[in-house]
Amino acid sequence: MSAMLLCMLMCALTHQTFAHKPPAVFAIFEKYGSQQGVTMLEASEELMKNYQIIHFKSIIFKDGTAALPEIREAIIKDKTNAGRIKESLRDGLIYSGYYRFKTEDTTINRYLIFKVGEKNKTTLIYIEGKLTPEQLIELLK
Repeated sequence: MSAMLLCMLMCALTHQTFAHKPPAVFAIFEKYGSQQGVTMLEASEELMKNYQIIHFKSIIFKDGTAALPEIREAIIKDKTNAGRIKESLRDGLIYSGYYRFKTEDTTINRYLIFKVGEKNKTTLIYIEGKLTPEQLIELLK
């Protein structure tokens, strides 16, 4: 009985946080997070509260070549809900991007950061919280 109540609560919180459905990039975290050559980190709200972050996920591929088409496809789906986009393209492909998603709750901001570096080292970060774009920039310095 208590497990069912916990499950219902988690579903309600997820629904409230993401309004309708989780971002498409979450499938990338689920699919690749435990593979060799990949480092994934998910931090709890308790660990990140000093930064005003509610949800933090990052995934780094030592060589993201195989996953890049899928990552870019997920980003293209997600960026339709972005209010602010900053991207760098090379040969028509996204090589770095910053996306600030529209939210129904004006006190919460949702960000997606993506970068392909040397030797296709690929980084994807999702951040959700009360931090402003300016605070995020300071945090990433």
